Amino acid sequence: MRIETVWREIEATWGLLSPEEVLEALNLPKTDVDVVSRMRADGQLLAIERGRAYAYPGFQFESGHVAPVIPALVELAHEVALSQNELVVWLCFPSGYFGGDRPVEHLDEPDELLEKARADATVEW
Repeated sequence: MRIETVWREIEATWGLLSPEEVLEALNLPKTDVDVVSRMRADGQLLAIERGRAYAYPGFQFESGHVAPVIPALVELAHEVALSQNELVVWLCFPSGYFGGDRPVEHLDEPDELLEKARADATVEW
């Protein structure tokens, strides 16, 4: 599957938000776009690179805040040298680690999600 097709599928399912849309999702003033860049730089948000800009997968936002497991996933990706683009793809497609479920469907099970993400990222063949 071509990567642009992957991003279109993710966007259609969860949305790929602009910084302004992230502010809206987090109920923050729309005038402080820099806060989104700071949150990304601080590892509080997942962001994919699309061209020269970042897009923020909508699945990480719930009820006006970032899902609690997101910073730990960002940290894990950094630790195992996985790009955030690769992590987002892993989260959004069916996984044998979850019996065919998409890992993103398990954001509310942080320990299991992190354990399986680490196992998948560090498996040796």
